[in-house]
Amino acid sequence: MTKIKRNNLIPYLSPIIIDNGLLRGCASIPGTEPVEVAVYIDGKILTKVWCDSPLADSYQPLLGEVGSVDLSKGFLVPLPAQLFDGAPHELTVKLCNSAQNTAASNTNNLAQHGLLESKLAFQHGDRHGQVSFVEDHFEGWVAFSHRPSPLPQLILSDQEEHFCKQVLLIPLPTENGQPDKYLATFRIPQKDLPIPLRFFCGDTELSGSPCQPKKKLIGYLEQFDTQLIHGWAFDVHQPANPVELTLKVDGQIVLHFRPNIRRPDIAHYLKLPEEKLGIVGFQLAPPEILFDGNEHRISVEFAGQNHPLRGSGQLIKIPSHYLTFDEIASQPEKVRQAKKLARPNQPTISVIILNRNGEKLLAALFESWLIKNSLTSVEFIVVDHASEDGSLRLLTRWQSQLPLHIIPLPFNDSFSASCNRAAEEARGKFLLFLNNDIIWLQDVLPAMVDALETDQAIGLLGLKLIKSTSSEQSFNQTIVQHLGVRFKLYNAAYWPYEATADDSNEAEYSAQSVPVVTGAVMFCRKEDFFNAGKFDPSYFYGFEDVEFCLRLSHRLGKKVICRNDLLALHHHGHTRLSGRATDIFDRLISNADILQTHAGLWLKQRYWTSLFTGDQHLTVDKLTIGFIIDESRANGETTRLRTDAIKLAKQVRQRYPAARTVFLPPSRGWYNVRDIHILIVGHPEYDIGKMIWRREDLLTFAWIRNEAALWQRMPWWPHFDGYLAASPAIINALASTLSSPIVQTTATCPLGPLCTPQSPPLRIALLTPHNISAQHQARLKILQQSLQAAGAVVWHELLDTPEESARLADIRIAHCFNKSALKIEPQSYPHTLNILWAPYLKQAPGGDPLTGWQITSQMPQAAWLRNEIEKKLGNTFCSS
Repeated sequence: MTKIKRNNLIPYLSPIIIDNGLLRGCASIPGTEPVEVAVYIDGKILTKVWCDSPLADSYQPLLGEVGSVDLSKGFLVPLPAQLFDGAPHELTVKLCNSAQNTAASNTNNLAQHGLLESKLAFQHGDRHGQVSFVEDHFEGWVAFSHRPSPLPQLILSDQEEHFCKQVLLIPLPTENGQPDKYLATFRIPQKDLPIPLRFFCGDTELSGSPCQPKKKLIGYLEQFDTQLIHGWAFDVHQPANPVELTLKVDGQIVLHFRPNIRRPDIAHYLKLPEEKLGIVGFQLAPPEILFDGNEHRISVEFAGQNHPLRGSGQLIKIPSHYLTFDEIASQPEKVRQAKKLARPNQPTISVIILNRNGEKLLAALFESWLIKNSLTSVEFIVVDHASEDGSLRLLTRWQSQLPLHIIPLPFNDSFSASCNRAAEEARGKFLLFLNNDIIWLQDVLPAMVDALETDQAIGLLGLKLIKSTSSEQSFNQTIVQHLGVRFKLYNAAYWPYEATADDSNEAEYSAQSVPVVTGAVMFCRKEDFFNAGKFDPSYFYGFEDVEFCLRLSHRLGKKVICRNDLLALHHHGHTRLSGRATDIFDRLISNADILQTHAGLWLKQRYWTSLFTGDQHLTVDKLTIGFIIDESRANGETTRLRTDAIKLAKQVRQRYPAARTVFLPPSRGWYNVRDIHILIVGHPEYDIGKMIWRREDLLTFAWIRNEAALWQRMPWWPHFDGYLAASPAIINALASTLSSPIVQTTATCPLGPLCTPQSPPLRIALLTPHNISAQHQARLKILQQSLQAAGAVVWHELLDTPEESARLADIRIAHCFNKSALKIEPQSYPHTLNILWAPYLKQAPGGDPLTGWQITSQMPQAAWLRNEIEKKLGNTFCSS
């Protein structure tokens, strides 16, 4: 390339190179801010990137043909997996319009010397290929960049890469192939091969693999009768695999199902062996909606395909097989007032129910109780919250069948207050807190009483709850709503969620220990209820059951068990949402703040412990540790970084047996760090500012093995949460560049002191205003250096950062260095320790204390902050 003299108006774009899966180059305009370049693959834009990343000195000979290269104005782009398919590709890097416009007067001269764009031909490996399914065969081709000798065989495997067979390739004459390419083809019958099927030639997987035929769906909804809905359906290309179907009534899905019976007559008709066809027939009981005596249109469709079976759209009408009372009775029968059942003096169980406008729900609950329950030593205490329907009349009628003690209130009180009031009046040894929207499906109480009688270590019992069906749900489906309550990360804090059967780690059919069970069905000893402090009255229908369970375990040291071997039906949400005054919804928002104020810091500590010990109790999340690595070499050899990362990962797995280790090379989208808790960055050019889908509690560690000088030149060098070094020499070379300590990795402590369940890191956010003065900035820098030197994880955050965008912090520190600096009161988060460092400020402007903030005149030191954290943790659950 011709060397030209550059001036201040001419942008510069170097040649581009590929190394370890990264596209590199340099671009700049002398005397200006970093320029932006666009990267294209085969003419399609991949990304745009700013040229502000320093490159290693070793790249100077490769990039320095045109003038002098400014290696501090480099760019690097991780190449996507599609580029490593073995096929030839063209990569192009162009200066974006802003840089071109800077030198608009020199555009012709630039184009002449090729400075507006750089191109590079790239091919990973010496072969690539394509496979597709045609009729009943797999067919395709493999192209080689040179004549292979001998010709390799095609390797076939199933979806999990289990070997199936080897297939010989058929070479084509060179003159019939592409220029400078050597082609071979294949055609393989699908018979006896698994679907989908993967195709490899050496280490290269062919394009189109895993390969499977497009679905060819056929089926028939046979004539309906009043007893059964029957028919058959399958995929012609995969007749042994079941298909997913939906039953629709009047255009609405009422059931998802799979075929459930064999149909040898269909196999005979298709001239297939019966064992090849699989289960393709179905027989379904008509759903209850069809028995109302009205006409309905039914159809069966392939799920998600909008493809009805032949015979769908039938109009059916099932005559009602009974007369209703209104149809046969001309006059309502006069009901004689029955005698009210006496309330027992010493019942075994006191059932506590809150009600507001739940007449129909109460009737269903009591009827199911009479049918399923075998215990007789029971009393019911029903607190009615100013119902406006017929609830009180219904309760009065049921007093002749159940021992009901009614507490009518003239207002809608809170769950906590009413449950506590009823517990005070309860005469039973055990308390059963029960929503009015529960329906009993089993006789569960004898087993629950026996559990508390025989095991004093159990403090609370819950039940497996299934959701009721509604017009928006499918009929005949068992949808699990509750297998216990655990916690997960959301909005920089840890929040409760109801575990369901969709969570693979939950015990759906056996009892399991959980941190919390829902208050919809909660069973405990009366003595334990009062010793644990009852329900906190500061809540109003939200999280009071969560805190009570945590507090009981914390104070009494007893277990919370969800009996998922026992179940009940729950009309989910009716109790919480029905008939409430609209202003109450405004009060619901405060419940979350109360929970986090009382237990937010405690949950952060316990989540960390649960995660690192892998006890699957507070959370079933699995500690996931990601390693940033480079690509393997084109010849298949591994790189030194990959070898070292595998070694460190083995040490990590020995230290943390419950952890999952994953590796992120550039071609797998190494900036996507979804679900990763700890990220080990072994590549100096990995920009942690470009991560996407990062968890708010993600910890990033720089892992320095070599190239110490390059690491410290990177703009993101000071912004890691921790630093790991492979040798003392690296620590000595870099220690002076950081205030954070650099730790040497060892087999017994591979991730340093920040990653231990006994001593989780102190995570501190320093809050800064948008317009920060030099004096303010200098003070915060001193504070940050002091805290990092003590081993804390410290970062800067804007004062008005919304909670959903913030990192998870234990402590937030705002700084006010003179009386006029505090323009507005900073927002306090209930789940953090909020510190205002204000030498001149004893109280907020106007004389009112700063809500949620602790004011100190001295610069906060790490030891003092840890002591304040311990004091706040010591007050957990002490507010009740």
